[in-house]
Amino acid sequence: MMMAIASVALIANVSCLALIAKHREGGAHMKASWIFSANDVVINLGVILAGALVAWTGSHYPDLIIGGIVLLGAKRILALKG
Repeated sequence: MMMAIASVALIANVSCLALIAKHREGGAHMKASWIFSANDVVINLGVILAGALVAWTGSHYPDLIIGGIVLLGAKRILALKG
């Protein structure tokens, strides 16, 4: 179920990236939107991969790794200046 929802979210986030691609170097809000959406695409792919790895190995470490990637994206957002 987790991987199915991540797949639907991946389609939505890739669509968002396509819509805002021209404006990603605009103001801070557009840069943040681009970073959020790009981060979400990476996370969606990570959740799909992590779900497969958790199911295959029984380990919860893949989830921790994806969480670390989320924190990197949040750091980029916080570093933006208006």
